[in-house]
This record gives sequence, C-alpha cells and structure tokens, in this order.
Amino acid sequence: MFTRINICSAALMAAGGVLASGPVFGQTQGQPQLERVEITGSAIKRANQEGVAPVDIVTRKDIARTGARTVNELIRSIASIDIYDQGELTGDAPAAAGAANFALRGLAVDNTLVLLNGRRVAINAFYDSSGAGAAFDINMVPLSMIERIEILKDGGSAIYGADAVAGVINIITRRDYKGINATATYGQSSRGDATEKAAGFSGGFGDLATDRFNVSFGLDIFKRDPIYRRDREMTSSADFRRYGGPDGRSSFAPTGNIVDPNDGSFVDQTYAPCPAGSFNVRCRYDFNQSVITAYNGADRVGGLATASVLFTPSLKGFVEVLASRNKDKFEGHPVPDFFNVPITDPSQTPYEDPTNPGTIYIAGRFMQGGPRTTHRVSDYLNTVAGVEGTTELLDWRVAAGQGVSKIKNSQFNYYDRTLWTAATTTGAINPTVTTNDPVFVESLKVTPVREGKAVTRFINADVSGDVTKMPAGMLRYAVGAAVYRERLVDRPDTLMQAGNVVGDIRQAGADASRTVKGVFGELSVPLLKNLESQVALRHDIYPSESKTSPKLGLAWQANPFVKVRSSYTESFKAPVLKQLYGGQEEGAITIDTDEQCAGLGLPPNCGANAFQVNGANPNLKSEKAKTYNLGLVLDPMPNVSASIDFWKIKKRDDISSPTVSEAIDRGLFEFRGGRYYIYTNLLNISQRVHKGVDFDGRVRFPGTSLGTVTFQNTTTYYISLKRQESDGEPLRETVNTYALPRWRNTFRASTASGPWTVSGALRSVAGFWDSADYLSEARNSRKVGAYDETDVQVDYAGIKGLTVTAGVKNVFDRMPPFSVQNASDGTYSQMGFAELYNARGRFMYLTLSYAFQ
Repeated sequence: MFTRINICSAALMAAGGVLASGPVFGQTQGQPQLERVEITGSAIKRANQEGVAPVDIVTRKDIARTGARTVNELIRSIASIDIYDQGELTGDAPAAAGAANFALRGLAVDNTLVLLNGRRVAINAFYDSSGAGAAFDINMVPLSMIERIEILKDGGSAIYGADAVAGVINIITRRDYKGINATATYGQSSRGDATEKAAGFSGGFGDLATDRFNVSFGLDIFKRDPIYRRDREMTSSADFRRYGGPDGRSSFAPTGNIVDPNDGSFVDQTYAPCPAGSFNVRCRYDFNQSVITAYNGADRVGGLATASVLFTPSLKGFVEVLASRNKDKFEGHPVPDFFNVPITDPSQTPYEDPTNPGTIYIAGRFMQGGPRTTHRVSDYLNTVAGVEGTTELLDWRVAAGQGVSKIKNSQFNYYDRTLWTAATTTGAINPTVTTNDPVFVESLKVTPVREGKAVTRFINADVSGDVTKMPAGMLRYAVGAAVYRERLVDRPDTLMQAGNVVGDIRQAGADASRTVKGVFGELSVPLLKNLESQVALRHDIYPSESKTSPKLGLAWQANPFVKVRSSYTESFKAPVLKQLYGGQEEGAITIDTDEQCAGLGLPPNCGANAFQVNGANPNLKSEKAKTYNLGLVLDPMPNVSASIDFWKIKKRDDISSPTVSEAIDRGLFEFRGGRYYIYTNLLNISQRVHKGVDFDGRVRFPGTSLGTVTFQNTTTYYISLKRQESDGEPLRETVNTYALPRWRNTFRASTASGPWTVSGALRSVAGFWDSADYLSEARNSRKVGAYDETDVQVDYAGIKGLTVTAGVKNVFDRMPPFSVQNASDGTYSQMGFAELYNARGRFMYLTLSYAFQ
C-alpha cells in the first residue's frame, strides 16, 4: 500500500514527491532531467534517492484501493499509525466525541506533529485539561482532496519544530489540477445500517507551463448514519455475563437504589420495586439499549481551493483555502443522579439522611426528563498565501497563514443544579415516576453551550541550495525561520464550569495564548561516494524556555542493492496551553476493583461512585526525548524491495496523571456530596522507553496471465512500551496491556489487467492482556484474542472517463473480541470491545467516478 522511496525507481519518486520548479544541478546538457523533490524529513530537495529517514508515502491510488471514505477509516490500513477510536465510537466524551487524531510509536496524539502541505495547522478546539486530544482533528480534512500522505517515523524536531517527538505526518492536498471530475459513493452494512453517502466534485483550469496560472477547487460531502448499540448482539446489553464478563448495567436505575449517606456505598436495597430481569445485587439500568450509538453518525462538508500564478519562470505565488464543517448529534440516556426522596418503608429508616430528616439518599435516573442530547458543530478554516522562487544558486519560499478550529456544543435535557436539588430534596419531584408536572420539570432545565476556538497564525521562510562540489558529491544546505502564535479559547457554560449542570460533568475553560519562534539549519554532506550524512539543528523559543534540537543521520549505499540508514534526534515538547492554564475537569467513574475499594476503606466489589478530577499545572516543564533509528533497505532485484527499521524513543519528564489506583494509593481523594473525588492532576512524573521494528516488503510480477500482480506487507512491531511512573520506580512494561497490542499488520495483494483491477487486504491486530493495570500481575489472567478483517475491491475503467469501484470491507463479518476491561470500566466505551475496532461488521460500497473530457 505504501510507496517506499526507491533509489531504483524514478517513477515511484515522481508519484511521491513535490516537483521542484528549478533545475537539477550537476547534470550536463542532453542528459535526462531528473527533477529534485522534497520529501518530509528534509528541507533539502534531492534527486531520486532515499534519505536517512524512514518515510512512508500513501498515494492517492493507495487511498482509493483501501475503500476508505474518511481519513480516520484510512488509518486502519496503515500499520505504523496507532488506533484508538473513542471519538467515533462514543458521544459522551465532551472533548473527544466526533474527533479523530493521528498517533505514532505508542505515544499520545500530541506527540505527533501534523502538517498540511508542509505547514502547521490549528489543533482541535476542544481537548481535556490533561492534554488528551490536543491535536489536529483529521476528520476536518475531506479524504477526496488528499493527493498523498507522507509519514516521517524518526522524529522531525530539528526541521519542523521541537514537538515532533514521535514523528511527522504531512497531508498533501490536490493542486495544479486540470479538468473536471465527479464522484459518488453509496455504502451500507450487511445489517442495513451505517449507511454512507458521499459525493465529490473537483475541477481545475489553467496550465502553469503555458497559461502561467492554475486554479483548482473541490467540494466533498459525506453523510453517515449511526449504528445503535441495540442493533449489535455484542453491544445490545451492558450485562456481559453472557460472555463471562461482568454485569456492567448502571446502578442509577429509574426505580432507585438506596445509598448509605455516610460513605456513599450501596446498601443493596431498592427504593421502588425493580422490574423483572433488572435486579442483580441491586436494581440495574441497561444503558446500552435504546438511544446510545456504537458508531457515531456524521454529516460533513469540505471545500478546497488553490490558485497559483507564475509571475516569471522562476517566481510563483500561491493561495490555498481549506474549509470544512462537521455536524454531529449525540444522544444519551436521561439524567442519572443522587436524589433525596421521602421514606416510604420502615426498612428504609436506618438509612435516613441526617441532613434531611424524613428522607433517604438514592441513586436514580429521571426518565421523565428525556434523553440528553448534544448538537455539535465543528468548523475548520485554513488559509495560506506565499511566494516561492528559484535562482541559479538557491530555492526559496515564504508563506504566511492561519488555521482556525471552532466547535460549538449545544446541550438539551440537562438541569440547573440549584433548582434541581431544591425540587428533589423537598419532594416537589419524584424521580422514580414519569407523572410529575411537565411544566415544572421544564422550568428546571437548562441548555448549556460550550464554545471553543483554537487559532494558529504563522509565517515561515526557508532557503535551500548547493554550497560547493566536494570529492564525494554536492554539499547542500537549507536554512529557515518560523514564527507562530497559538491561542486557545474554551468557554464552557458558566454552570458547566461551576459543576452545576445535572447530568453533565464539570468542564474547565481556558483563554491563553503564546508565541513560539524557531530557526533551523540543515546540511546534506556527501562523506563518500556511497555515504551521505544529514546534519540539522533547530532552536525553538517558548515564553518560558528555549532549547536546541539536533539531528544526525547517515545513509550508506553498500552496493546497488543494499542501503543502511541511521539517525539520532533530540526533541522537547512544551506543555499545551490547557495543561498550563486550564482549570479542572471531572469525569464520572465507578470504583469496582477490590484493590481500589480497599484503598478507600470500603468492602470488596463496593461499586462506589466517584468523580475523577484532572487539572492543569502552570509549573509543568517540557518533556524531553531522544530518538534512535537504524534501518536496512533492500532492492535485491527488479520489482522486489524491502525495508526494516529498528527505532527507540527515550522520553523523560513526561506529563502524566496518576491512574485512579495510584491516586488512591497516594491518598489523593476525598469524600463529599455522596461521591468520592479522586484527584489525578498533571505532573512531570513519567518516563518512557519505547522500542519497535517496522517492516515493509513488496514484490511485483508484471506480465502474468492475471496481469500485473503485486504483493505488499507492512508491519509495526512493538518490542516494548515501558513506563516509569515517578523517580525511583522501575520501568514497567505496558505493551500487550489494554488497547496496546504488540503488532499491527497489513497484507495487500492486487492484480491489474486491462481495465480491471482487483485488490484485497488482510488487516490484523495482535491480542493483549485484558487489563489496563500494567502494575498488577492480574493482567495476565485473561487475554483478548488477535483480530483481523479482510477487504476486497474491484475497479473497472473500461468506459471512457468512467471508473466503477465495488468493494466489501470485513468480508467475513468479523466482530471484535470481547474485553472484560472495557465492559467493566466506565473510563472506556463499555461496549465489550477495545476502541481499536468497531462493530460495523460487513460493509459493502459502490463508487462511480467520472472525469469529463
């Protein structure tokens, strides 16, 4: 699937690179002109040769053969990119719902720098105060407008910025397009849901070579119906005892479960009669039924326009505008809460609330209020303008731009805490019935709105060229400078920030900005005829600190068939704005392990309800990292190529929150208002050492009876993902724990003959221990099995201008393997499987694409 930059193939490089407008130096007149290209990982343009860094290139043709209709679905076919798909699977995460991100090397999403056409983009306007989700939302880029994606996997801090710890992913959009093309897609699961409808239109006119200008544009529309949990057997009930798991149904039942007012624990006695089939220790409510989705719907529109003008043969100006809007609707069950209700039975008297005589405390759910609903509108606008030119001695370019991410969440069927408490405490509302005065119920409701805006403004410039001819070749250089200013404004409703919205969690606001400056220099030094080195240095200045990030790389062409490459990079990542200047956020959790219960002084299987509190820390330091790579590239014969790369990342001062268990062990909790509050505030307490291997192999058989047959296999294998919680503690292995599988693999096969192309893919993910607690040996008690999906696609282009594509994803209708950890822990989706997968099942699609002549 990936195009590996191959020294033997000019065609692959031409497909993968950006053609330079200047001449290639060192060629004599009459020789074939090999254009120099720029590949992510270096600012120096070069001819057809692979550099010191491993770079995967996913071309437009590769993308089409995956059958993906969104960037988030595409990454499931890219073995080197980590998957954790909570944003598409759930609607109850205020920051993550509806969003998706890139992640590499087992590190958090904010460790991967995402570029759009080589330039920075604004991150998602909503992210947690922990920093989780502080990255570009890849759902804002229409897939049909992408020309290719370049994945630099050895860290890019010395060239692109100090925060490119895990690597750089550069999304290159279409430009300089001529003609008109229209595309329509329809797809649906074999169960009749998850319907996808997509339409795209692109066009362009003008030729830079003859007309001295080009205007290109495109529009992409994508709509997807949701999958409801009730419509898949695995997710149809949160009672997972049928799989040997726990009963994960909520203890906040409509009929109410009595709570001890002294410590908030359940006394295993119901307030009103429990419906048949709903009682298990206490009355249960099955939240996986009815309105909650197993895969979110989507309503997306995106447009791209570019214009280029060739002022002179060596001077070009350009403008790029990318605009997109995503609309989502998330529904949740009616409000769960603690209520004071009148004592109706003598057996309830021992649990009388001393602060409200004549009442007891129950955990209930107010069904009369209706489902909680969130309408989310996400807008992204990215504008860039610049000029670039060439002379006999150098290439140069200057660009300025702005990226703006805006999100608005509007919520319905929530309640004002002050009015709500007064109504429920006095008995004006009976939360266990649906016959309360509807006018009075409506008078208690609020419609909180959360609005966020993230802005990145930048100006950058760089110059590259040749320095001098050395005995082994040409010494080349690049220098550049950049200034960017980022601002984050996150304004939850005033009631949200105070924690006074019943049915929602407390959400932290933020209003902060900073300016970052950076300069870099890079040299490509030919040490020998067959030994090239890359030396780069970047200095970044943040308001609170500055640091220099070096990079050193070597590439040795041992013979025409074997190349050895290696690199060393240092990086530092400053805390994101909300980690420094945000407030505190709360998330509802359940204390359900015996160890956690004991730490709170409660009996085993206590099921205590708690809030996990995360908060910013203005005294956080930057995270520091060192990255090592060693690789081997093989081209043993025509049409056969392979590469294997070993990598290691050592990261210290990692910003992290203690886990719930660790916070309890450290005494970071308190009990108030009928709940435990577990404090997991941010600290520079963690160290990480991640090691792994990437493999990419391809073999091509032209001229067979089946046409040109191609096989390719890509693998990312994690040797270890070790984590140290704090100074003095040992490094502990996290690989093979929950949602951290040891390997991902994609095997692809295709054959092309005449107008027909048939392709298939087998996408596999390793199993893992069914526990997120890597500190406990209990993680070895159960394992989630490996998982794979098979895709098939057929393309026919035998009619002039028309391409017909039909395909089936997940041909064998595989469902994800069951996970007790997911089913039992409210931190996760509680659908019974890790967020590495989805429960869509078999999916069939048809695409028609017509290029107007």
